[in-house]
Amino acid sequence: MSAPCGRAAYTLGSSQGHIPGAIVAPSRVMQAGVRLEFRQPWLSQQQADFQPGQVWMGIQGDELVAYARMRDDQPSNQTVQWNEATWIKGDALEFFFHAEGRPGYFEFHVTPENQRLQLFFPSSAAFHERRGHRHWAIAESRFESATRINADRTEWEAVMRIKLSLVLDEPRDDGSRRFRFSFSRYDYQPGRVRPVTSATTPLSKPDFHNMAEWS
Repeated sequence: MSAPCGRAAYTLGSSQGHIPGAIVAPSRVMQAGVRLEFRQPWLSQQQADFQPGQVWMGIQGDELVAYARMRDDQPSNQTVQWNEATWIKGDALEFFFHAEGRPGYFEFHVTPENQRLQLFFPSSAAFHERRGHRHWAIAESRFESATRINADRTEWEAVMRIKLSLVLDEPRDDGSRRFRFSFSRYDYQPGRVRPVTSATTPLSKPDFHNMAEWS
């Protein structure tokens, strides 16, 4: 994907915790950005308890902005600290990002309560050789986020905002910067031992780290 230019004003709350008030969605990202649907393409038919969700992503000035809206039965995650293993403790949104020309890639997580995890893998091979997430955790903040759970706890929203300079090289001669990406989701529903997983890219199996199949 090439990063276009443009800027839009929007309101983003604190990145330090859950936001009790309303999120004002990045409206121009929803209007002009890429809209992506969560699906289960590795299955011939979606699971009966699959819950739909969408992500809108776009470039605003020097930032990459993503807004996600996900149906969910009782959104929650037990993560209480920075850089914990969010995907085994409850509902989580994941964003994978790979800049053209770089071997490494980022993985960013946010939970309904706005706890965050951020990882950097120097290569796909490195991920498969050493699975422990703490080895790849990034201590310095790489993105800002905001979340909201609706009043009847049937949906949650998340905004992620990332400075392009932190994840991309300088633009090409034509001004473009190219990257690949994928969003994925862990939906832990009441009474279910395993989460319902989904992704925005046409994965042949639920291997979210398969860069060859990202958008």
